[in-house]
Amino acid sequence: MKRAAGLIFADSYDVELDKLTDKRTLAAVPFGGRYRVIDFSLSNMVNAGIRNVGIVMTHRYGSLMNHVKYGGTWDLTRKENGLTYLPPCAYDNNSIIYENRLEGIQANLPYIRQMNEDYVIMTCCNYVSNLDLNAALQFHIRSGAKITGLYTKNPRNKQSTVEFTEYRVDPHQMITEVKFGDGALDAGMVTAMNIYIINRDYLVEMAEKTEQESKKSFRRDVLYPTIQEKQAMGYEITETMLFLDTISGYMKSNLELLDPSIRNELFRNPDRPVMTKVKDSAPSRYGKDAVATNSIIADGAVIEGEVHNSIIFRGVRIKKNAIVENSIIMQDTTVGEGVRLNYAVLDKNVIINDGRMLSGYITHPFYVEHRTII
Repeated sequence: MKRAAGLIFADSYDVELDKLTDKRTLAAVPFGGRYRVIDFSLSNMVNAGIRNVGIVMTHRYGSLMNHVKYGGTWDLTRKENGLTYLPPCAYDNNSIIYENRLEGIQANLPYIRQMNEDYVIMTCCNYVSNLDLNAALQFHIRSGAKITGLYTKNPRNKQSTVEFTEYRVDPHQMITEVKFGDGALDAGMVTAMNIYIINRDYLVEMAEKTEQESKKSFRRDVLYPTIQEKQAMGYEITETMLFLDTISGYMKSNLELLDPSIRNELFRNPDRPVMTKVKDSAPSRYGKDAVATNSIIADGAVIEGEVHNSIIFRGVRIKKNAIVENSIIMQDTTVGEGVRLNYAVLDKNVIINDGRMLSGYITHPFYVEHRTII
């Protein structure tokens, strides 16, 4: 049986999340009340039968490692293979902090060479989705291609101001053209997802070749030549893709979970569960005057005021007479009495003192940094 290994790139170079990623890598960004972004990539791979996963990291990865630890939540604590962290300067022949996907691959060639799997599934962390990667892998194997690039025709909350890749795919699913840039999607093109399935031997070959030639772009120096050889296929993902390219996209994608159909698609597939680190928190407590409508409220929260159309993480406290609307409140944040929040994103351990009013808009949320007191 042919098998696949996984490579998850914890940082993404095509996002503009401002201060949300100042103190953490993109993969560790909280999402949906109790998850981190990497939970979805790890769960997608494990649900596809992958048991050898490397996480390529560059910087600010302390919270990521604290969350994932040895991978036990995803059954990746194993005598052979399992979970491997791939930080910069891990090998003697490399002493740089890589700035893109190809540099990360080149720097970790010793790890890739020792893989026993025939294929490698590579993904970035600028999206949230529950994907059937096994179906994509079987398509790649049947096609006989060297690379298969996954794409979507419905990139929810993908921001046109952020650079993205687009493919042109012929009726046989072969990628015939690739373009890079921002702005509107060209007619007849589809949105690439920064997820690739590639033959392991070909990945090693191209990494060695581009390293010798001092080339640094996976899309330009690996994908494009493979397209010219007619050895690159496209695979359409039909599952919902929630992108996290900007702080506005991050808010929109979180609030999409309030739609039961999207929430059920992400979290209620018995064959593809989304796994995360478990915390033994007490149930949420609601005061006698509390009001909560159309919201996701994680365990350990204390709600004494009102919460509407919002995502509330573990350990949050909303005090009396506070009104929280259309907002994302992260772990262990306190919202004081009489506070009014609308379209706000509050990071972890924030304190909003009594009587404050913070308001943004869906396209320009009011973001409050980690450990800020207002």
